[in-house]
Amino acid sequence: TQAAMKDALRYSFFHWGISAWSIYAIVALALAYFKFRKNAPGLISATLYPILGKHAKGPIGQLIDIIAVFATVIGVATTLGLGAQQINGGLTYLFGVPNNFTVQFTIIIIVTILFMLSAMSGLDKGIQLLSNVNIYVAGVLLILTLILGPTLFIMNNFTNSFGDYLQNIIQMSFQTAPDAPDARKWIDSWT
Repeated sequence: TQAAMKDALRYSFFHWGISAWSIYAIVALALAYFKFRKNAPGLISATLYPILGKHAKGPIGQLIDIIAVFATVIGVATTLGLGAQQINGGLTYLFGVPNNFTVQFTIIIIVTILFMLSAMSGLDKGIQLLSNVNIYVAGVLLILTLILGPTLFIMNNFTNSFGDYLQNIIQMSFQTAPDAPDARKWIDSWT
């Protein structure tokens, strides 16, 4: 329905917009400040030195860094798994490829091998190449979508959804739906 599409796009802006990126930016700014201004190691524990003092360099700091590494690994693994499901869904829709664990596992293996090859070749070669290819493919996909798709509808819908997001960002940020069990169930399972 139109209402569902409007809500979906508004929540896409919410989950992938300034709300999410501001959280990443806070961590990145803290790491950058301590790394480049205080010549500290690029570790999460180093950002907590003003709070923990010498304990940031001891077992407590090591525990914090271990937790940060595990959280990062779990986040990457989740993203990789969900991405494999989405790619598999797209391949199923376009080419009739079976949508099952074997195909998804194969996608994960291929992506992992590509990442390992790019990481082993260094920032100046492999990762830069992947970044450039990614930007090029994204640009081509955007241009093709605008040329071949319903351009006016896409632009109008984008503008309307972004405006709807800006109008509702405060309410969406603090929404817990205590009086609406169905909405609460959705919020609990989604965010």
